Amino acid sequence: MFVVLAFGVPAFADSGASAASTTSMSMDDGQSQVKNLKTGARNTSTGWVEILDHTHAEAAKGKSTHEQLTGVVAGGAIGVRRAIHRTGAGIIDLITFWIPKKQPLINPEKARLE
Repeated sequence: MFVVLAFGVPAFADSGASAASTTSMSMDDGQSQVKNLKTGARNTSTGWVEILDHTHAEAAKGKSTHEQLTGVVAGGAIGVRRAIHRTGAGIIDLITFWIPKKQPLINPEKARLE
């Protein structure tokens, strides 16, 4: 149901942008809303990539098997924290897409391994 809603919302937001001439909303606001929706959907759907990315990065730092296993545990914890942050920021972007933002809630806007 969330997927259907996520794909239906951008069409609704875009149709609101075409009515900008009657509601004093500039075209930039409409493009900003669509960008917020895209960023929010991307961050919500790719938050799990952070777990894989940070687990690999921390495990690759180890020279011995013991250091690599410690890196897997530490990287997994860091990845889970960042995945929750990215997914939460994406959900907030989806819920508040109509509010213009000067910058995204999370930088970079895309997960690295996307």
